[in-house]
Amino acid sequence: MSSLPRYDKPVLLVLNPGSSSIKWSTHNVSALEYAGATVPVAIGQAGVGQSAAQTYPGAPPWLTDVLTNHDVRAVIIRVVHGGSEYLKPLPINDDNFRQLQTLIPLAPLHNKAAIELIEQLRNTRISIPVFAVFDSEFFSNLPVVSRIYGLPVALTEKYGLRRYGFHGFAHESMVKQWETVNPDNEHYTLVTAQLGSGCSMAAIRDGKPVDTTMGFTPNEGLLMRTRSGDIDPGLLTWLQRQEGWTPEETDHVLNHESGWRGLSGGIDNMADLFASEQPQHQLAFDFFRYRFQKTLGAYFAILGELDGVVLSGGIAENNVDICCRLLSGLFHLGITLKEPLVQSALPLILSQPASPVQCWVVAADEADSMLRSIQHHFSFENEFQSLAD
Repeated sequence: MSSLPRYDKPVLLVLNPGSSSIKWSTHNVSALEYAGATVPVAIGQAGVGQSAAQTYPGAPPWLTDVLTNHDVRAVIIRVVHGGSEYLKPLPINDDNFRQLQTLIPLAPLHNKAAIELIEQLRNTRISIPVFAVFDSEFFSNLPVVSRIYGLPVALTEKYGLRRYGFHGFAHESMVKQWETVNPDNEHYTLVTAQLGSGCSMAAIRDGKPVDTTMGFTPNEGLLMRTRSGDIDPGLLTWLQRQEGWTPEETDHVLNHESGWRGLSGGIDNMADLFASEQPQHQLAFDFFRYRFQKTLGAYFAILGELDGVVLSGGIAENNVDICCRLLSGLFHLGITLKEPLVQSALPLILSQPASPVQCWVVAADEADSMLRSIQHHFSFENEFQSLAD
């Protein structure tokens, strides 16, 4: 990554680690001006230049570059799973950082990356406040019936078991963008879908989630790149006995060897899977589409009506043909798509003007949702000004 021009204006650094990349952006909060980039994941690797290492020991090169060339006064980092204790933004200290480290197994593809980033920041030789924001916050007040599991009350109370929901910042951004193009709709029903390496859907009524596909961990729900999604728990216990799997081995199969990559025999990229004519590849895509449409129908039943569907994430944003295929054949739900549709700038409307259900593809702005969370809970603009002074 090339060196950036030095910016002297104090900024917030927003870090959004995913399973295959890290998005970062710098923000002037009052003006909501930002610039950012996406870099490959290289968690836990040093390799910084000699002079940079003296200032930011242990930081990866891209983070060293950002910290060197921006006047960073605070860092906001997305943590996928905060367990039952952490649902709202958290200023990181020694005690809660140790607690967050124990939560890595709840979301192994994401939490480890976030925790190691926080550790790298805490090990730099400058004092920068670090705030964690949690992907489950948007779903923290789900209705009880969509939040619980059919398990013994004693177990639920002992471990604080519940469905947390994830991708919350992305779903919140999709809701905000829907409201922007429909400013007069005070009451509405919506289904949002975040489709990337991880995939999730949410049922929304009047801006608030009433259900979502991910649960206690990010493995529940839809088929994903390497995650199985919904699976019969009885099948898991049977496989554990047959294969002699430990809990760690079971977790590895479910999170790293399953999904459309496992089902297709090794295809990682959804666009390649969609374009392939091989029967096993077609089956994997058909299963992905089936789970999507099955969930959409279930959410229609829960909501009682449907005003819109909003898609986002790397799959949706980069391939309009996949979006149309996912939403095809749903006339009974009130979805009528434009034909033909070509890839164009986002936001992009997929549905015909007369369609009872508006269908959109948008680029979710998770960084904006993360900032909103901080500002809502901390009046952070005032605190940022004090940091900047």
